[in-house]
Amino acid sequence: MAEVYGQLAFDFDELAREEARAQVDQWRDAPLHFTSEYYSPHELEEAFAHWTFLNGNFDSYRRSHMWHRGIAHEQQTVLGDHSGEMFSADLRSDRGHLGPGELLAQMICEPCDWHVITADENAAVEAWHDHALPGWRALPVVPAQIKVRHESGLTTVAKTWIAERYPADMQVHGAPIITERSPVGTRHVPSYSPWGGYDLSSTALDTPAAPRGSSRTVRRELPDFAGPRPCVTSDRGRGLGD
Repeated sequence: MAEVYGQLAFDFDELAREEARAQVDQWRDAPLHFTSEYYSPHELEEAFAHWTFLNGNFDSYRRSHMWHRGIAHEQQTVLGDHSGEMFSADLRSDRGHLGPGELLAQMICEPCDWHVITADENAAVEAWHDHALPGWRALPVVPAQIKVRHESGLTTVAKTWIAERYPADMQVHGAPIITERSPVGTRHVPSYSPWGGYDLSSTALDTPAAPRGSSRTVRRELPDFAGPRPCVTSDRGRGLGD
């Protein structure tokens, strides 16, 4: 009996797929292929889900070339009036065939109808911070001798170091930190700052930490910060950045 029900479910699903395929020209949401136009995260997710319903999940990233969420970027970073959400598109070719390009990254700020598309994930993350939090590039780098994290989160010494040196208006929900990394530690990691923002790699930014033993007060060398930039919507602007 279970086999009968399983077969019926399969038949109904296949009938629904056939009907959807026959009506694919009526799809009016985000396109069922790669696009550089602005669409909200929800629209991109709905379009990718519909493509996989029509065509199956196997190798769907490469076959569809559509925007999708990466495993390490399922979360949203909220910073003031802004939100940052990361998507990827795989434009690489199948083996033995020509393809349209390489892996791309897209960072979206839905409250502003803003997005940026780059060939590098880190560059997209940095562009979004430029958009949402001007002045972040002048933040002090947490030196490598400070152990930043352990199994349960940030260490007490790291929290103290950051609290003493980061401007108060940069210690807000969603704000980043910059940490000194090894030459291979180049990825900007979401949700790793004390406030749920990014832990940005100094190696990727080519920003050195202060020399060991330096007693300078970094706070005094930083420019005045005004906090996160207010969101200004753009009537569903379709550009690739500011």
